[in-house]
Amino acid sequence: MKLSILIPMYNAESYIERCLDSLMHQDISKEEYEVVVFNDGSKDTSEAIVKKVAKTHTNVILHSHKNEGVISTRNKLLKLAKGTYVYFMDADDYVAHNALGKILEFSLQNKLDIMGFDTQVTKNDKQFDLETPFHEYELPNIVSGAQFLKENKNLRIEIWWFLIRKSFLNKNKLAFNESVQGYDGDVVFTLRSFLYAEKVAYSPVSVYRYFQSVESTMRTVNNAYKKRIANYFLALIFDFSNLIDSIEKYPISHKNIIKGNFKFRRDAFTFFTIIKMIRAEFSIEIIKEKLIKLERIKAYPMQSFIDGEYNTLKYKLLTYIFNHRLLLFVFIRLYETYSKIR
Repeated sequence: MKLSILIPMYNAESYIERCLDSLMHQDISKEEYEVVVFNDGSKDTSEAIVKKVAKTHTNVILHSHKNEGVISTRNKLLKLAKGTYVYFMDADDYVAHNALGKILEFSLQNKLDIMGFDTQVTKNDKQFDLETPFHEYELPNIVSGAQFLKENKNLRIEIWWFLIRKSFLNKNKLAFNESVQGYDGDVVFTLRSFLYAEKVAYSPVSVYRYFQSVESTMRTVNNAYKKRIANYFLALIFDFSNLIDSIEKYPISHKNIIKGNFKFRRDAFTFFTIIKMIRAEFSIEIIKEKLIKLERIKAYPMQSFIDGEYNTLKYKLLTYIFNHRLLLFVFIRLYETYSKIR
């Protein structure tokens, strides 16, 4: 078995059939890959849909348990995987047709630990064409994970950007941290994987389709949803800070540069999380409390944010305001007033 595609599923009845259908149209023999879906206690018809698909596609496998959350479900999927490589997807997304075969072949030939590729954000639920296939790009360079982290400050950290060799994960005891609270743990899982990886490659071929549904667009105007997202990113920042503090234990080169790159990414998360808290209408008292906690882990005030695309007057001004509590609270009051009269 060459590839295990791993999908945690919760209440995905509107999307899971399209996701699975896209995976059945791949340039890989059915005997050489499996699609393992783990139903995390769905309350809709998701499970029945997967059972129906599995009747006609023997490489689709379904498991179920009571709702435990995505971290536990992903770890169970990792243990079940039989493939040389594993690839995590979300049940509401899909992939381009005939996109994975050549990438998998290149990974196997070169015994890569991690193989990365590109993603498209789309509202189109039928964007199956692969505009430029893998073989039309230059063959990617193969470098160490540390070298890749050094050269790619804006590395994408969602796990659907990468194929990962399972034996590499097992050797380095890499799994999702089930003690993490408040977010799904993929950021630190991805970055820790790169810190251990000896052979990494990346191609700009656009494989994954990150689907923006009408429902997801509607949720973004819901205040309760905004608050959940803000708290999600706060939890992410705390987990990220723990990783930054542990960099010294990794036997890698370029530690100072990588640590600086990680601090830049953490500052970016802090900056946009402050914006999320303001838009979610957190009270000034709660924002003050959150900032004190961020200060304890050195994620606030932001010291490394102004760089690259953020090195503009707009971001410099906003960072200055956000880094000074009094100015930030005045900014929040002005935002609240503007929102009421808008």
